[in-house]
Amino acid sequence: MEKIKVLGKHISDKIAAGEVVERPASVIKELLENAVDAGASTICVEIKNGGISYMRVTDNGCGMSRKDTETCILRHATSKISTEDDLNKIVTLGFRGEALSSIAAVSKLEIYTKSKDEDMGTHLVAQNGEVLEVADAGCPDGTTMVVRELFCTVPARMKFLKKDSTEAGYIEDIVARLCLSRPEISIKFINNGKELIFTPGDNQISSAIYAVYGKDIKNAMIEANFEHAGVRVFGMCGKASTARPNRNMENFFVNGRFIKSPMLARAVEEAYKNELMTGKFPTCVLNISLSPEQVDINIHPTKLEAKFADDKNVYHCVYWAVKNALYSAAFVPEVSEHKSIKPQYVAPQTVRKEIYQMKQKAPKVSVPEEPKQMVQQKMTMFESGAKKASTKPEEPKKEIPFETFIPAVDENPAVHKTEEPRVSFAPIETKKAEEENFAPVLEEPVKTAPKEIVPEVTETKEAPVYKICGQVFHTYIIVEKDGKMLMVDQHAAHERLRYEKLLRQYKAREVVSQIMLAPEVVTLTSAEFSCFLENIETLESLGFQAEEFGSREIIVRTTPMEAGECNVKDTVLEILGMLSEGRKRIDDELSSKMLYSIACKGAVKANAALSQEEMKHLLDEIFSLEGINTCPHGRPITIEFTKDFIEKQFKRIV
Repeated sequence: MEKIKVLGKHISDKIAAGEVVERPASVIKELLENAVDAGASTICVEIKNGGISYMRVTDNGCGMSRKDTETCILRHATSKISTEDDLNKIVTLGFRGEALSSIAAVSKLEIYTKSKDEDMGTHLVAQNGEVLEVADAGCPDGTTMVVRELFCTVPARMKFLKKDSTEAGYIEDIVARLCLSRPEISIKFINNGKELIFTPGDNQISSAIYAVYGKDIKNAMIEANFEHAGVRVFGMCGKASTARPNRNMENFFVNGRFIKSPMLARAVEEAYKNELMTGKFPTCVLNISLSPEQVDINIHPTKLEAKFADDKNVYHCVYWAVKNALYSAAFVPEVSEHKSIKPQYVAPQTVRKEIYQMKQKAPKVSVPEEPKQMVQQKMTMFESGAKKASTKPEEPKKEIPFETFIPAVDENPAVHKTEEPRVSFAPIETKKAEEENFAPVLEEPVKTAPKEIVPEVTETKEAPVYKICGQVFHTYIIVEKDGKMLMVDQHAAHERLRYEKLLRQYKAREVVSQIMLAPEVVTLTSAEFSCFLENIETLESLGFQAEEFGSREIIVRTTPMEAGECNVKDTVLEILGMLSEGRKRIDDELSSKMLYSIACKGAVKANAALSQEEMKHLLDEIFSLEGINTCPHGRPITIEFTKDFIEKQFKRIV
C-alpha cells in the first residue's frame, strides 16, 4: 500500500501561509511591500479590532490589469523576478510570490485595482484560496487590498493571537518602519477610525522621525553620513537623552528594507561606548546603501535577515558614520527641573496653609479709613505726651497681612520642629531646624518615622553596637565594629533595604504608592504603548497608576513610595522594556528585576553627603539583616578590614 502522497492545494497553501502569515502584522507587511514596489507615492493603512476583523491598504501605484489580478493570488506568481539570475540582485521588497496566495488561503480577500492605461478597474473576491468573483468596478488608479476575518479558515490559529491593542501595536510598528525607510512616500495609518501616523512624504528623514517618535526624539537626533568602498551609510542617530533599555529603537535598513542584524547593532553600540550608561541602547535610523550583488536577502520567508559579501566594510562604515556624527555634535546635556521632584522646604507652605485656613474660618472685621484731621490730631497728642482717656470704645485692630503670621508659629504647641531630610529613608531632627522658625505639623513624633520606610526588625533583638568614624568620598561610611573596620556602600545598603520592603509589599499585593505633585507625561513608541495597554494591571501592582493621555502618551499619577524621587520616565521605560521581552506571564525572575529597578532608582546615590543621624538610621537597619551582604544586583554592601590586616600594611606586624 502506498504511504506517500501529494498533498492537495488547499493543505499546501495553508502550510505555506503558516510561514508567511503569522499574525495581522504579517499581512500588513506584505501588502505594504507590494504597494512600495508598485511605485506608490501615497499609502493609507486602516485596521479594525487589531486587524483581525478588517485590514485595508490603499495605494496610488501602477495598479493591475484584469488578467494580472486573477493571476496574482496564485502561488509563486510575481512580477518582481523572472530568471534565476534575478535572485542575485534583488532590488524590490517582495519577490517570492507567496504573500497574496497565503493571505487568500486564510482569510476573505478583496482586491480593487486599476492601471493607468485602462478605463475600468477590476474587483476580485477570493476565499480559502479560490476565486469567488471577478467583475468590473469603478475605482481610481492604484490598488486597494481589503482583508476580512483573518484565520477564518483556520480557527485554531486564533488562540495564538494577543489582545486587539497588542496586535494593533505590532501593525503600527510595521507601518512606522516603512515610514522611516521611505520618507519620500506619504503614509497614513488609521486604527479604529483614529489617525495615529501621517507622514508628509517630503523625502526628509527628520519629518518621518517626527511623525513616528514625536518632537522630543526628532529634536535630539543628529545627521549621520559616511561612504567607503561602495557602501554608503546615511540617516540619523540620537543623543544620550533618547537611549532606551532595549534595542527596539535601533532601526537598520538595507536598500530600503528593514532588517535585524546583530552585527550592525554591535557597530552602533561600539560607537556609543563612551556616551551611554551600561544597560542603555541608542536610538538610530540608518540606511545602508550598496550594490544588490553585495547583499543576500533570500534567507528567510520574513526577509528580516541579510548576509553581506563584505561584513568588515559594512561594519566599518556603520561605526564611523555614527562616531563622526557624535563627535560633530555637542553632547552637553541640558539641565531642567524635573516635574516629579518634590519641593525641599515644604514647612513654610504648610504653616501658611494652616494659618490661612484659620483666617478663613475667623470672622473678618473691616476698619474704615480715618480722616486726615483725626490722624494729625493723634500725632499731636502723641508728640506732646498727652494721655487723655478717650470716651470712644476701642476700635478693632486692622487685619494683619498674610505674610506677617509666620513668626506666630512658636505659639502653636502642636508644631514640632524638623529639618528637610537629605534622603528619603529617615527624616531627622537637627540643629539647623532649631535655628529656623518653620516646621510642618506632624501627626506622629519624628522618631517613629524611620519605622515606616525601612525593613522591620524584631523588638527582642538587641541593637548592633558600632562606632561611626565618618564618611569618605560622600559614598562610603567608615564603621568600627567587633574589632574590625568596615566600609559600607551607602547606595548598595539603601537599595537593599528598599528592595526588601518592596518585595514584602509586592508578595502581599500591598505596594504603598505616593501621589505625585505634578503627574508625569511619558511619550512611548508604538511597541511600548501596546505593551503598556497589555500590562496596566502589572504596573498598578508595582505602585504605578497610569492611564492613556493622547496618542502614544501616558500620564503617571502615582509612584511606589520606595521609589523616592526617581526619574519617572526612565523607570517606567525600563519596566516596559522588561515586560516587552515576550514572556506570557510575570514570573519570579521578571518581578524581581522590576523591583530591583525601582529600588535602585529610589535609593540614596553616591556622592551624597549624609549627616550622623542619617548614617546611624541606615546602619542600624542594614546590620539587622541576617545573611545578606549584597545589593539586589550582586554588589557587596560591606567590606571589612581586620586590625591585623591594617597593621600589616603599616609594617607594625610582619
